[in-house]
Amino acid sequence: MANKVVKSNKQETKKHYKNPTETWWGKALVWALFVGMVGFVVVGLIVAIVNSNA
Repeated sequence: MANKVVKSNKQETKKHYKNPTETWWGKALVWALFVGMVGFVVVGLIVAIVNSNA
């Protein structure tokens, strides 16, 4: 006996959730956080070197 595929006439419900990194504001936020964290590390390193604490 062959297996039959039953197709539903109902349309699948749309997803209302979207991954934030797929939107322009999500990408901007991720880049801002990334640049900010790297910037703080670089500035902290420079300040430590200038103050001779490193």
